[in-house]
Amino acid sequence: MYFKFTFCPIILLLWASLSFAQNVNVVIHGTGSIAKTDDNFVCVTLDWWPVEKCEYNQCPWGKAGILNLDLRYGALINAIKAFNPLRIKVGGSLQDNVVYKVGEVSSCPNFMKREDDLFGFSQGCLSMERWDQLNRFFQPHWGKAYIRAECSFRKKRVTN
Repeated sequence: MYFKFTFCPIILLLWASLSFAQNVNVVIHGTGSIAKTDDNFVCVTLDWWPVEKCEYNQCPWGKAGILNLDLRYGALINAIKAFNPLRIKVGGSLQDNVVYKVGEVSSCPNFMKREDDLFGFSQGCLSMERWDQLNRFFQPHWGKAYIRAECSFRKKRVTN
């Protein structure tokens, strides 16, 4: 009896929620362009992955993430200069987990492995000190760097 009593309201709620759904039509006009890039367009992404990012017993990121990249490394500077003009995108999978230590934000945590979080890591922090270092790094040698915001707001990790 308890099963019937519980099951019936759940079915009614599901049915009611379906009645509020709206059909929408999406139309894409692919006849015109909104921007053009020339043959020399080069864009790279600096990602947020911490040293602990490993898959299949390999940890390919090493210290290549935004928060621990050696910005004085000569080979990096020379490679970026060689691709001038270069677009540098600061962002990636963990972008929505980044806390920016500005204003009244007092806690500035490091990314920590946490399997139950989206992408397997907790929140991490970009301090103003690191922001200034990145800014000084981008300014003298190359033009355009921008922060990318991911579209994973409220996404949840799927478990099987």
